[in-house]
Amino acid sequence: MSEAVRRFGGSAVGMLFLLTAQPLNHLTAQVSLRASLGARFSTALVKDSVVVPIALKPGVGPALQIGVRDDLRGPWTGDITLDVAPASLKREESGTTFDAGSFTATALTFGLHHHIYKGLAARLGLGGLVYLTENTGVFQQGNGGIFPLIALDASYAPAFGAKRGLEVALQYDVHRFITPALRTTGFPNPRPVHRLALSVSARLVGQ
Repeated sequence: MSEAVRRFGGSAVGMLFLLTAQPLNHLTAQVSLRASLGARFSTALVKDSVVVPIALKPGVGPALQIGVRDDLRGPWTGDITLDVAPASLKREESGTTFDAGSFTATALTFGLHHHIYKGLAARLGLGGLVYLTENTGVFQQGNGGIFPLIALDASYAPAFGAKRGLEVALQYDVHRFITPALRTTGFPNPRPVHRLALSVSARLVGQ
């Protein structure tokens, strides 16, 4: 695992620990700890058709999130969210699919929510993502480090779930993917990877 990945993972866990490892009675009324579970779809990490069509695609997998949210003045809310998404990896070549291993995509984002109307909210998040995996296949010379990521979410909080802060969210994010092994084999430019998740979240601590 690269030094950049170790720093990213350490900072992600450290920041969440500092924000959540306080006694419950020290949390202000505006701060809450939330967790969510959902399913995530991702477009291909690699796609080529020079000789035969080849694609390296993540399978649909779980999306797990934990975050700290702080109500700001007015309709705005800030948050720090750690997103962990394990997935299988499939190689498609000439109509045949092969098992190509697995990975865990881990992202840390800083976001702003804006409450729109009666439980509806939108979020913009910025952060970074790393692929945690064995050094095989496209990752055999490294995982490419930390990829900048932009996230856009739309969420709805039904009235019946107000006590536990339940929300249903449709989450979209995009980053550009490249690894040293891909550059070696003739892929000079990063490829945009689009991810879409449907999740349900609840408040664990706070208001």
